[in-house]
Amino acid sequence: MEKQNEEAIPDFSEIADSGKKCVQKVMMVEETVWEDHETCDHSYDKRCHKSFTTTYQSQQEEECDEVFRKICYIEMVDIAHNVTTEICRKPLVKDCDIEGEIVCRTEYQSECWSKQIPHEVEDDVVECNTVQDEKCEDETVGYTTTKKCQKWPRQECQLSKKAVTKYTTMTGCNKEPTELCAPAGCGFKEGPEECHDETKTIVGERPEEECIIEPQRQCKHVTKLVPQLQEVEECVDVPKEICTRSRTNPKKVKKPVIKNWCYIPSEESGLARK
Repeated sequence: MEKQNEEAIPDFSEIADSGKKCVQKVMMVEETVWEDHETCDHSYDKRCHKSFTTTYQSQQEEECDEVFRKICYIEMVDIAHNVTTEICRKPLVKDCDIEGEIVCRTEYQSECWSKQIPHEVEDDVVECNTVQDEKCEDETVGYTTTKKCQKWPRQECQLSKKAVTKYTTMTGCNKEPTELCAPAGCGFKEGPEECHDETKTIVGERPEEECIIEPQRQCKHVTKLVPQLQEVEECVDVPKEICTRSRTNPKKVKKPVIKNWCYIPSEESGLARK
């Protein structure tokens, strides 16, 4: 007899030609069984590359501007004004009707005056105009719609500054010498008031302003940020996994296996073909 494994499938045509006979038997075969284990190690690889970042560096620079300075001078200029003055006085007259030797003497009489002094000033002047405001409304009568308007006057005023001449009244009195002549022993008394206009030239002052503009260059130091490229190294951690397989814990187990038992019938073996 010959034993053959189930993996070696016999060619039954050859067996039939050779005169063999086969019988299938279930047999328990002992095998070694292993436990498969997979072990993985996790780690990180550091990978770096070059990159450029923008940095800023402070730098002092001179910055200049052109400005203008206004320089003004005020000068008082003499100007002449003709001022009309009203002068009034009560002259002394003799107080007697006698005849005699004429005697003259000097007497001081009060002479009062008033005058208008002009001044050039900047005054607020209001200018007003009359404007007409109009308001219209739709008025419906029956199937007809007409517009009814009303008008009313309104004052619009604007304030502006103008140079005007204003006058200040000044009064005063002076003692003026007067020569009086009358007979000896004759007195004097005040006579009727006499007034007359007298034009005088008064010298005043008026301010005149003269200005010039001078350009000036002003410089100062300012701090500015200047961009620059700087090479830096950037690194990242890349995860890595390494796994290994291993067989552990071997065990002997018995498994059923179908095997073919083939033989050649013969008389010697007692398995002759009948």
